[in-house]
Parts: sequence; structure tokens; C-alpha cells
Amino acid sequence: MVRPQARLTILHATEYQQQIPFHLAKHPVCQIHSMFQNGLNIKSANRLFFIGTVKNGRLPFGIHLTPEQLQQLLNGITEDSSVSWEPNERTLSFGETGPVVSIVGADPFDWRILRAPITSELIADNLTMLVAILLEEPRVTGLDIDIESWLTRQLQGHPANSLTEQHLFALLDVMESSNTNDIEQHLRFLIGRGQGLTPSGDDHLVGLLAIHEAAGILSNPFVETLRRLIEKERLTTDIGREYLLYALDGQFSSTVVQSASELTRKTDIYMLKPLLSELLDMGHSSGIDTVFGMLLGLLTLRRKLE
Repeated sequence: MVRPQARLTILHATEYQQQIPFHLAKHPVCQIHSMFQNGLNIKSANRLFFIGTVKNGRLPFGIHLTPEQLQQLLNGITEDSSVSWEPNERTLSFGETGPVVSIVGADPFDWRILRAPITSELIADNLTMLVAILLEEPRVTGLDIDIESWLTRQLQGHPANSLTEQHLFALLDVMESSNTNDIEQHLRFLIGRGQGLTPSGDDHLVGLLAIHEAAGILSNPFVETLRRLIEKERLTTDIGREYLLYALDGQFSSTVVQSASELTRKTDIYMLKPLLSELLDMGHSSGIDTVFGMLLGLLTLRRKLE
């Protein structure tokens, strides 16, 4: 009788998003969706999970490894490797004899934004600090919006100078609306717009939803229209969709949670700047796009409070 070859590598994750095992228990047969320098995405049914480092923060759908563990994992698999969840062992197995990622002993996490009382004075102060940080150097979003010029036109009531600006100005007007046709028109323009695995438009909406989680700025029709478009249609990338689905359920990466929480409570520039700087530095434009979404949210919140 030929015995199966023993697995060579068992990698013990440091932490994991606490809902992941429950989903994998229902859908244990997975596949590798995409691989990157700092991790890989696993597809289970119609959802994605990330296995990798915390380079971009603790992701709302992440199982996290050390850089050394990740390199061992990537060295032992290919994009065609099979992936399966073993519920009794609480492990993800790659291939017949490839590496195993175990969550036994790992710390479960669930990053969420807590709501607290917010005053118009507090938001005015925090908005001033956010704008000061954004304008320290020229910043352009992934949708080619120069933030300083956009703010000048928006605050002074000047007309938009591009189709994208028109939709962003209009988005500010429909965030508290019940007109689902108007809401859908501007959301369809934004969802999936831009380059990359997480398009800029999606990052804007994630930042906006983070401020909504902290302060309740969006109307129910706005949120439900966004949810319907994300759940029922294929308007963006798989990874962009995953971030939006988690954001709609109030779950974000640790960097987004920390920044949005700080922006909606009493703070000072010395607390706020390091958190925003960490987020702004992420990805080619993902960080600035997410912070721009938070800026949209704070502008809406200021209008609502006033």
C-alpha cells in the first residue's frame, strides 16, 4: 500500500477575520483567484479571502501571515493549486502535498467603526485639519481629480470642469436623497470606474461608507441602491466588489477604521496626520482615493449638521 506523502509545510496564521471560518465551512472547496507580492486571494463560492501580510493593514477579509510565512506559501504553490478547507483541523490545504495554512491559535479580529456624538464644531475642526493635510502637497486621485482645484470649485459654488466632477458634485446632493433613479445614475458612473484591482470609484465609496458607519450620513435608499447594484450586477472587479460588500456590512481594513474613527471624534493634527499618512501611502492611488471618499462624507456630514 502506498502511503500519501506527508505535507512539507504547516503555516500558522497570526490572525484572521472572525467570519471567514463560518463561510468556509459552507463552501470548503476553493480556488486561487489571484496572486501578488504581498499575498493571494482565495475564491470560495462567490466571495474572496486574502491570505498575506498586513502591509496594507488588517483586511476585512484577511488571514494574515508573517512575510517569511507568506514566502514559504508562495514558493509551494502555483495558480493552479487546488485549495480546500478542513473544518476539523481549521486549515486551508493547497494541493495534495503542498503547504497548509492553519488558523489554530491565531487571533480572530473584526475591525468596526463605533458611532459617537458628533457636533458641527467638531466636524468643522476635523475637516479643516483633513484639508490642510491633503493640501500639503499636490494630490490627484485615480480619477484625475486635482483635490485642491476640486475643493475650490465645490466650496465656492463654481461649475465642474469635467464629467467626473459633475457626477461627484451631484453625488453630494443625492447622499441623503430618496430618489433612487438619481442615486443609481451617479452610483453607476462611479462603481468600477478607474484602473487597478480596486478601481478608484470603488475606493471613493469605501471611504464614504466608512464615514457613514461613523455618523449615519447616507439615506436608506442610497445604501440599498448601492447594495443592490453590488450584489446583483457585475459592475466592478471581484476585489473591488469584495471591499464594497464588506463596507456595506460595516467592516473595513484597520487603516480605514482608524482614520475614519479619528476624523469623527475630537482629535488634533498630531493624532490625525500619522493615521492619514499611512492610508494615503497605500497602493498606486487606492489610499488617496479612499481618503477622498472620506472627504466627500465629511462635507456631507457638515452640511447635514448645519
